[in-house]
Amino acid sequence: MLIDLLILFASLIFLWLGADLITKAALRIAKSLGISEGFVGLTIVALGTSFPEITMSINGALQKLVGQSDTSSIVLGNLIGSSLNQLTLVIAVAGLLRVMNFHKNKVFFDSVFAVAAITAFYVVIQDGFVSRQEGLVLLLFYVLYLLFLSRRNFMQQLQSKVKKKLLRHKIYWLDLLRLFLGIVILGQASSVVLARGVLLASQLGVSETTVGILILGFGASLPELIVSINAAMRGALSLSVNNLVGSSVVNVFLALGSGALISGWNVDRHLVQFDLPYLLFSVIVVVLFILTKNKLQKNESILILSLYLIYVSLKVMGL
Repeated sequence: MLIDLLILFASLIFLWLGADLITKAALRIAKSLGISEGFVGLTIVALGTSFPEITMSINGALQKLVGQSDTSSIVLGNLIGSSLNQLTLVIAVAGLLRVMNFHKNKVFFDSVFAVAAITAFYVVIQDGFVSRQEGLVLLLFYVLYLLFLSRRNFMQQLQSKVKKKLLRHKIYWLDLLRLFLGIVILGQASSVVLARGVLLASQLGVSETTVGILILGFGASLPELIVSINAAMRGALSLSVNNLVGSSVVNVFLALGSGALISGWNVDRHLVQFDLPYLLFSVIVVVLFILTKNKLQKNESILILSLYLIYVSLKVMGL
């Protein structure tokens, strides 16, 4: 078991490495195109830090498709655990480091998308199965989300009246190579993580869903934690929060949707009865804290952190 744990954590480290390569390369390319910080956080950084969830979902769906194993429980558990970590643990830690002030209009729409994504997750699992048709609908929602963000970014550029050339700097081939290398690392590491996660669940005598939520979900959300803490410390609050909101949307619409489109997902009833409702409740609480005063203070961050600790305690006790 010790060897399996070491291999699992080593694979998670490679997941972080791959996500870091993708994120840094994408940021350099985005800056050369003159894209705004908020747009970068909601799209490029969110995609980069969510690549572990995306690759695990796709690899798990492919394994399920060929009959190798039913990875539904561990993949869905990973998505739920990762989303809860991002919208409670990560945002609470960032809020404890620095009081966050938000632009009212921007944070309203971003928060609505986060709640809508988790609500969509809850709706599609109600019948115990996420079908390919539902996966396609989720992917279409992600396309609409990108179109909305692109339009808003364009309008912000016009309003700022900042004249920029389309290409301010050359896009270096090294950045494209980093993107490709990061994707390869993530693809290989995610396969190992899934295999070892299933084996570890069997050895520990716990459900694959629990392993997905507590271990893989935490490990997969570490890129978001690192990015958001660094952004908060630098005062780049827009990037920090937008990364978290964008990642939660990516987890549902892109990661869940792409896997469902390949093979469909079987859903454990406990996810419908407890885990998703708790996640949705937590997201609504966080959003209400943010929208009430357009800021997140330290006492509110402590309460959000308590939501995360209560959930983890309940899962450890076997709920």
